[in-house]
Amino acid sequence: MNKAYNETWVENINNQEIIDDWYFRKLITDEQRKEAFQAFPVGFHQSNAFVKTGLFLFTCIVASAGLGFVSLFLFEIFSESRFGFSVISLIYSFVFLYFLEYFIKKNNFYRSGVDNALLYASLSAAFSAVVGFTDFDLPNWIYCIIALIILLPALLRYADPIVAFVAYLTWITLCFFLVTKYPIGKVIIPFVIMLISAITYFFIGFWKKKEASHYYSEPQNLIEILALTTFYFGGNYLIVREGNALLNDLTSSVQIDFAPLFYLFSTIIPLFYVVYGLKKHDRKFLLVGIGATAFSIFTYRHYFSVLPLEWALTIAGLFLVGLCIWAIRTLKTPNGRRSALGLTSEATGTNEYKNLEAFIVNQAMQQPHQPNKTDFGKGDFGGGGAGSGY
Repeated sequence: MNKAYNETWVENINNQEIIDDWYFRKLITDEQRKEAFQAFPVGFHQSNAFVKTGLFLFTCIVASAGLGFVSLFLFEIFSESRFGFSVISLIYSFVFLYFLEYFIKKNNFYRSGVDNALLYASLSAAFSAVVGFTDFDLPNWIYCIIALIILLPALLRYADPIVAFVAYLTWITLCFFLVTKYPIGKVIIPFVIMLISAITYFFIGFWKKKEASHYYSEPQNLIEILALTTFYFGGNYLIVREGNALLNDLTSSVQIDFAPLFYLFSTIIPLFYVVYGLKKHDRKFLLVGIGATAFSIFTYRHYFSVLPLEWALTIAGLFLVGLCIWAIRTLKTPNGRRSALGLTSEATGTNEYKNLEAFIVNQAMQQPHQPNKTDFGKGDFGGGGAGSGY
C-alpha cells in the first residue's frame, strides 16, 4: 500500500522533535539546532493545535454545507428510495477522497485538520452507502467485516490514529459477535477477548520490527495500548460478571463460573503491567497498569465495600499523594543521573535516534575550529621559541 504522505518528511518530524529535546536540555547549541533542522527539513504545512482544530471544524462545516446544497437538487432521489441515498453517499465518499488526495499533494497537509476531516467524512460516507444498500438487514458481524475492509486500507495509507482506534474496536467487536453467536461462546468470551488482544499485541510488535519507519508509530502504539487494555478488561471480574448478566438478559448480575480465576486476573494483570513497565522502561505498560490498578480497586470495592465512600476516598487520596512524593524524591537524582531502577522523574524525551545519531556525530556536533592562541616565532633561537625570549 502506497503511503499518502512524504515518508521522509514524517521521519524528519520525529528527528526534529529529538533535536528540540536535546536543545531544551542544553545538549546542543542554538547554531547546532539550526544546522540539524536544515539537514532534516519538513515540507508539510504545520500549525499548532488550535489552528488544526479550527481547520477541522471549518472543513466539517464547509463539507456539510456542500452536502446540503447538492442535496437540494437531489431531493427527489433521496425521497424515492434508500438506494438513491446510498448512491449519493458513495459519490460523496469519492468526492471527499478526491479532495483529500488533492490537498495532501497540492498543499502538503499532514494531520492539519483539513485532511483529517476529509478522511473521516469519506470513510463515514462509504460505510453509510453500504448500510443503505443493504438496508441494515445483514448480521452485525458482516458489517464489522465491511467496516474493516474500508478502514484497513485507509489505515495503511494515511496512518491516522483515530482510524486505528476505530479499526481495533471494530476488530474486537467482530470477534465478540462471532463468538457469542453460540451458547458456549458466552462462556468463553472473556478468554477469547484476552487471546485476541494478546495476538494483536504481538502482531503489532512483529509489524514494528518489519516496518522500521516512524510513519506508523502512532497508530502502532495506540493499538498496543488498546490491546493491553482489552486484555485486562477480558479478565476483569466486574466486566465479566456484568457482561454475563447483559448477555443472558438477567435483571441483576449473579456470581459467575471461575470467579476466583477472574479475581486473580484482576489482581495480577495490573501488577504485572506495572512491574514489567518499570523493569523494561515501557511507558505503555506502566500507564495502562496504573489505570488497571485503579479499576481493580474499584472492582473490589463495588462488591466488597468495607469503608464509607468518604473515608475510602480520603485514605486513597492521602496514600496516592504520599506515593507521588516518595516517587518524585526517589527518582529525582542529581546531575541528571538515573536511580538504581534506571528511572528518573525528569523528562528525557524520545530515545529513537535512528539516523539522527550519525548526523550529530558528523555535522551538528562538530566543534568550530579554535584559533591557535600560542604566538610562536618570536624566540631568540631561530624563531622557534626555544630561547629565553619565548
